[in-house]
Amino acid sequence: MKTMKDQVTSIEQSKRLIELGVPAEKASMVWEIDEDCARLKIWNTDEETRRILHNKYPDYYRPAYTVADIMELLPMFIERKGTFYLNITPCYEGWYAGYETEKGSELASYRGPKLVDVLMAATEWLLSNGYKLNLQ
Repeated sequence: MKTMKDQVTSIEQSKRLIELGVPAEKASMVWEIDEDCARLKIWNTDEETRRILHNKYPDYYRPAYTVADIMELLPMFIERKGTFYLNITPCYEGWYAGYETEKGSELASYRGPKLVDVLMAATEWLLSNGYKLNLQ
């Protein structure tokens, strides 16, 4: 059975995305952390307030990016000696995410049982290789 935690980045994954430059305010959920637990909640506030809360209390408000959040951030195509299109599909291993040409040549691809992990890997690759996210 899928749980909400299967659909959002872990605290560690969120920290990595922020280190790579993903804005905290683009997360639609938040890990609220105190001494004894971490609670996953919908972040019911505007983007400006999210940014302020995370910057002021980074140890208490940890962004949690949903699968939908990450999919909105990934560019639909990138240019690198041709055009590579984003392809996200179910596969034998669970999920596939990659950038490929219309003829199927892959620039980068990731597979795994959890979609959030596959999208996380694709986002890390994208940012580590100098590509930009959709931040509109």
